Amino acid sequence: MTARRSAPLLALCLVALAACTPANTRPGSVPTALKAGQSWVVTRPLVAAQVLDTCSRDSPARQADGVSGYWAPGRAQIDALESRLAQLQPAIAEPARSGRQYVGFIAQGRQLIYINAFTLPDHERINPAREAIRVCDGGDGFWGAVYDPQSGTFSDIARNGGF
Repeated sequence: MTARRSAPLLALCLVALAACTPANTRPGSVPTALKAGQSWVVTRPLVAAQVLDTCSRDSPARQADGVSGYWAPGRAQIDALESRLAQLQPAIAEPARSGRQYVGFIAQGRQLIYINAFTLPDHERINPAREAIRVCDGGDGFWGAVYDPQSGTFSDIARNGGF
């Protein structure tokens, strides 16, 4: 094969490799060992409020005393949460396969973490570290839950409505 012909093939291979490599270097991203994808900690209060502003399922922001403030979960808290994702089964099928945004929020004096889970097409150019993933309907590919880092338990598991 000539150098002229192999250049496009090399470029195509490099693009394919880049697409398969997790972009764990983005600010606010938390690599997850449970799947070949990512999870993100949302730290900007405006984006956190948008994540909690769900339209097809219940969330803490929809409760009268559900959110009194925000906080940034640390790496150890996220690692503990992700190591327990299997506890969400069978309510959520394969919870670790979803992309996830984590929002630390305060409710009734307790620090909790909201999980906003989603399935996006590979070609999406959305940055979940900086943008709220908010989908109305969408079915089981979109769900949320509350995690209590003190007890290591999940509650308020909710899935979006169907299409």
